[in-house]
Amino acid sequence: MIINNNPIELIIYTYIIVFMLSKSRNRKVKSGNTRFFRKTALLLFSLIIFTSILPTVYADEDTYKSAVGPHYPPFVVKTGDKIDGFSVELLKAVAEEIGIEVSFYETDWTTIKDELTKGNLDVVPIVAYTQERDEIFDFSVPYIIMHGNIFVRRDSDIETEEDLIGKEIIVMRNEHMHEFAISKNYTQNLILVETYEEAFRLLSRGEYDAVLAQNLVGQMIIDEMGLSNIKPASTSDETAQTVIKTNLEGFEQKFCFAVTEGDSELLSKLNEGLSIVTANGTFNRLYLKWFPFISGNQITLWDKIKSSMIITVPLIIVLLIGAVIITMRQIRKKKAELEKSNNTLLMLEAHLIQKQKLESIGTLASGVAHEINNPINGILNYSQLINDITCTNEQEYVTSCDSIKNYSNEIIRETKRISTIVSNLLQFSRTEKKSFSKADVPSLIEGVLSLVNISINRSEIELTIDIDENIYDINCRTQQIQQILVNLITNGKDALNERYPSYNENKKMIITAKNMKIKGDCWVRITIEDHGSGIPESVAESIFDPFFTTKDRTEGTGLGLSISYNIAQEHNGNLSFETQHGHYTRFHLDLPAIDRNS
Repeated sequence: MIINNNPIELIIYTYIIVFMLSKSRNRKVKSGNTRFFRKTALLLFSLIIFTSILPTVYADEDTYKSAVGPHYPPFVVKTGDKIDGFSVELLKAVAEEIGIEVSFYETDWTTIKDELTKGNLDVVPIVAYTQERDEIFDFSVPYIIMHGNIFVRRDSDIETEEDLIGKEIIVMRNEHMHEFAISKNYTQNLILVETYEEAFRLLSRGEYDAVLAQNLVGQMIIDEMGLSNIKPASTSDETAQTVIKTNLEGFEQKFCFAVTEGDSELLSKLNEGLSIVTANGTFNRLYLKWFPFISGNQITLWDKIKSSMIITVPLIIVLLIGAVIITMRQIRKKKAELEKSNNTLLMLEAHLIQKQKLESIGTLASGVAHEINNPINGILNYSQLINDITCTNEQEYVTSCDSIKNYSNEIIRETKRISTIVSNLLQFSRTEKKSFSKADVPSLIEGVLSLVNISINRSEIELTIDIDENIYDINCRTQQIQQILVNLITNGKDALNERYPSYNENKKMIITAKNMKIKGDCWVRITIEDHGSGIPESVAESIFDPFFTTKDRTEGTGLGLSISYNIAQEHNGNLSFETQHGHYTRFHLDLPAIDRNS
């Protein structure tokens, strides 16, 4: 007999046993047989109760409830009754690492938000972080950042956000893009749909003017549905040779796991699990699986045929040729796999470095804008003075030639200043080639300071620069070394601002560059020292881990020091630190040098 955890069945079984007991009393059998039967029935009844109730007590002890919304490729993908996708698989992988079970069901996004708010759901695998949602949910660290775009028909004249004014725009109801459209006041002609497939289907049929969606999601749906008449909105440069995608200004979607507000224990486990799957390569494997159009690893029919051959051909060789040829083939196979894995890792590494660089540029943008604004105001003032002089009578104009020359020189100086700042910022933001080149350390540091000086001055930090007079040159990728220095200086500034919110005579940062000899070889050590609060022992062991951060989740992904450490290792150097909690922190960047005397 099979016993299920169903209360109705339990009642039926209980009734049968009681009925059997009552019938036994009416039968004229020996009292000893009756007592034996009643004891047996009582034991059977106890077993039924035990096997029915015990599983319900322990079945859900480590099972957490989750839900997903509509088909949202590649993050949520539904095939029949199967729920899959990047975010779903990522949550399952994290759950496995931290030793819990997660059950999924499908519903609409409005219900998911309501159920998570009430605590009827434990975790949702994909929720875009916003400050408003942070009031009602708790979020893990972001595991991916998305940007939005405008999708139009190929014959559309919509190229920029300004072209959307007065147009009929389709968005997915209650999704983050819906909130963005409302913030942009597109509500007058907003068309709401339940899924992105519906949105792109309507647009492809010639209905309405545009769809607002995330770049990756939109491109994948276009590919899946074979919509050849849909494209991302874009513009061309002045030569009409370079096409530039029109990313939605101000739209940045950080996808996280979300839990019920206050569930700090589960949130801590999820963040720990994300760190584990990132470190052990699971995250990379899932990323390449679900984003083949980014990684360049689309699986074609020929790829599938080759994969099958890898399995079947060695078996045939075993039967026909022998163990020696099998060994040779396996060696070739492993070599190809290693080369492919190496190329994939290099590509992902470059992607993460550029991503962290863009975070740094965002942090620097305000300061650079202010730094450029000052010389622009100076140019305007001197130009006005020259204009005033040229409007005077001829005699006064002749006597003012010296003033005009002085003002012109000031204009030239301020213009060169702007040019230098912009050139440094463009150089820093550009995707760097893989080759190494000789670099002058003072010039390298000077380029970094032109980007961070204004934020240092605004924070009222006393900055000291100490560079050896005959400092060695280094062989490096300049932009990557500058990326490390920008990250270290920014972290030091934040630490000082946290300890001293306003001016203080101890609010100091020191940048030094010294020559060193290590085992007879020439090295350069660049040190960034701040007199902030130092690093606690509980944090020190984790600061180079991916996604680890002590800052608010709105201030970055926690990739900065991890990427900086990897860059230093790729340069055959090292990134280390020494600290005293409550007093100071020194980060040392050690790099092999080119000895000028060698």
